[in-house]
Amino acid sequence: MKPYRTMIRRNLSGVACVALLGVLTSLAMVFAGYSLSFLFTACEADGDRTRALISTFLIVTSIWLTAILLYYVSLLAKAKLEKRLKTELRRMVGGKIGSMRVSDFAQKDSGHYVSWLTNDVNEIYSQSFAALHSGIENLATAVFSLGALCLLSPYIGVAAVLLLAVISVLPQLTNKRLQRANAERSAAMEVSTERYKDAIMGASVLFLANLRERIGQRIVAASETAEQACYRYNKTNAAVSILISTASMVGQIILLFVTLLAAITGTTPAGAALSVGNLAGSFFGSAGDLVQHFLTVRSSKSLWEKLIVENTADDENGDVGDIPEIRLEDISFQYGERSVLENRNDTFRAGGKYAIMGESGSGKTTLAKLLLGLLPGYSGHVWYGAREQKEIRPESLHDHIAYVDQQVYLFQDTVRFNITLGRPYTDEEIESVLRRCRLDEYVRSLPEDLDSVILENGKNLSGGQRQRIALARALIRRVQYVLLDEGTSALDEATALDIETRLLAVPELCVILITHNLRDSIRQKLTAVYRLG
Repeated sequence: MKPYRTMIRRNLSGVACVALLGVLTSLAMVFAGYSLSFLFTACEADGDRTRALISTFLIVTSIWLTAILLYYVSLLAKAKLEKRLKTELRRMVGGKIGSMRVSDFAQKDSGHYVSWLTNDVNEIYSQSFAALHSGIENLATAVFSLGALCLLSPYIGVAAVLLLAVISVLPQLTNKRLQRANAERSAAMEVSTERYKDAIMGASVLFLANLRERIGQRIVAASETAEQACYRYNKTNAAVSILISTASMVGQIILLFVTLLAAITGTTPAGAALSVGNLAGSFFGSAGDLVQHFLTVRSSKSLWEKLIVENTADDENGDVGDIPEIRLEDISFQYGERSVLENRNDTFRAGGKYAIMGESGSGKTTLAKLLLGLLPGYSGHVWYGAREQKEIRPESLHDHIAYVDQQVYLFQDTVRFNITLGRPYTDEEIESVLRRCRLDEYVRSLPEDLDSVILENGKNLSGGQRQRIALARALIRRVQYVLLDEGTSALDEATALDIETRLLAVPELCVILITHNLRDSIRQKLTAVYRLG
């Protein structure tokens, strides 16, 4: 689990601090348990036994209070480290998603990735780091308890070690089964998160169809799938826990029997039985928990594997540079057995103005995705100047080609961010693109201008406003080519015509309109019209 080891090294100081506090807490707790034997010693002391018992009681109480205080400080340190580690885990998930090919990313629903950021991050922390902290504390408690037992009687210490060996071996038999159940649970949580999201996002459809009860039904169905996998994992984990607990309980009984036997033979004081009972519980309980935490950390391997960033062949390809033209040569593409494009030969030159026309399903969007490098499984050639697409990093193409879809996605952030995506554009550049997309008056009407917040996916905007923001987002990048896939379909006739006319008037910009309805006034300004279907 290389990512796990990497995170431990990065956060070594925090992990070490929590571990040290855990060890000190364990020592304090064990010593507090051992201090109970002081009360018996006080009862057998010479002189004023009542006074000795009261003073010893106060000392033992202060030891226990110190142990509790250390435990509280340890909990605070764990909480602070948890916040830091979970944030870093989500950063790793973001890096993993950001390293994926667009085509690979699109193969899974967004609910899968949300599950990585929520369910998997929580489980990784719980099974890797929380289990590690608890394991260190259990190890310290076991060692200190064993030391205390040895002080009471070497025979008791030897018996404890022998019994521990038996406890440690038995649970290892279930390790692979636990890993498999954990992987199945993670996969089920991904699917359920996707279905929860689907039920919530589709709620408005069910509201309008007077099928409100279906919302709860779909959520329950998704929950049952996930909880069944969780049940199988918990069932396996419970079997391990029972096995360890049973062995620990038997160990404590045997150890107490050995102590009483030693007391009868006179090799151990009778008062030691009370301390042994307490220490044996700490020793075997901590040793059993240590074994279980070890198995838990190992079972998290399947979750860590999701965070591994894989190298792709695209990394070996180069950047495209300026693109004098994009040329399709005998391009064909099919989804499964269904052919969408066959032997297309089209050319789009820098600064040219083009339209791709066709009915729904004729392959217009497929052709646009091919130009963007999103569909690598084509036959034929896609040339960008003198370089073929397979020789170019897809990310490099996106520096020169922008795409505006009719299905616009807007972030729950400010208008400024939704246009700039966090890039440092000047106010003049933003104002210029606002005017070009006829957004300037709308933005000025907002209460906080560009810093006004857009709600989830632009639900507080009209369809036309959403499309204009998406268009501004593309144009501010100053790309060479812009593809408008029905990119003005939500606008009124006059606004759409005005925006398209302004775009076509930019001499250095190659505009490719993908539409099924081309206006005559726009047709006259085009270099070429390509028809599909």
